[in-house]
Amino acid sequence: MVYEKMKLKFSEHSGRELNTIELLASASGAKLIASATTYPHEVIRTRLREQRKGSKYNGVFSGLLLIYKEEGFKGLYGGMGAHLMRVVPNAAIVFLTYELVVYYLGHKNNLAT
Repeated sequence: MVYEKMKLKFSEHSGRELNTIELLASASGAKLIASATTYPHEVIRTRLREQRKGSKYNGVFSGLLLIYKEEGFKGLYGGMGAHLMRVVPNAAIVFLTYELVVYYLGHKNNLAT
């Protein structure tokens, strides 16, 4: 949804079909927003998975509250930079590939008819 809205804004602003850079920017921006929003979930999921018996994390919500109380905002978002450097370029490439395949398959079908 964010990706489609970003594409629409780029398209409205330029008044033409989007180029490769605009498609990459739309995908990167959308993934950045999604990853930043859900990163605390990734943190608690990792801690729950790696904990030993008798650990202090009992569930997602109580774990998030405990991390925030003990470590603050930094505890919920620590390491996000490295995570973003991995997932944002990947998403940009995947979405660009999708857009190019759709474009070329559509273009090929238009030539055949």
